[in-house]
Amino acid sequence: MAMVAGTSQAGEWIAIVGAPDLGLEAAAGFGIDLERTVVVPHPGELWLSVTAGLLDVATLVIVKPPVPVSAQQAERLKSRLRIKDAALVCWGEWPRADATLTIIESSWLGLGQGYGRLTARRVIVSVRQGGPVRRIPLWLPGVDQQIVERDDTVVPLPVARVG
Repeated sequence: MAMVAGTSQAGEWIAIVGAPDLGLEAAAGFGIDLERTVVVPHPGELWLSVTAGLLDVATLVIVKPPVPVSAQQAERLKSRLRIKDAALVCWGEWPRADATLTIIESSWLGLGQGYGRLTARRVIVSVRQGGPVRRIPLWLPGVDQQIVERDDTVVPLPVARVG
């Protein structure tokens, strides 16, 4: 959600298909405008038709298909994307994807010795887009809830005092 918040913050419509466990409160915390978000948590067998229809109204559609996507289904949506000013993000595998993002390393900050709360996440994202694979270190998100490229400097964390 943090990675697509920019589209929402720019005033564009986004749609999320097939993610019944999505935390809308958390999405709003990352900057998703829920008033400009369409959520179809259980599209069932109609997930492909629902996704195609939402590409007509949303600038960005995130889909979590309930079954493996066939090359024919992927091509059907890709041809629709060619005539629309929209982007499709698949939460999972997608045949012949233009780009693939994968978190290959992850660590959380904020927990102490059995107490505290998670405040930031350091990740390395593998990006495959045509050429060689790039590895990008990111705060996903940082303590300020923003996504930024990580320079491995120490991030100050709030200290919990027990008294």
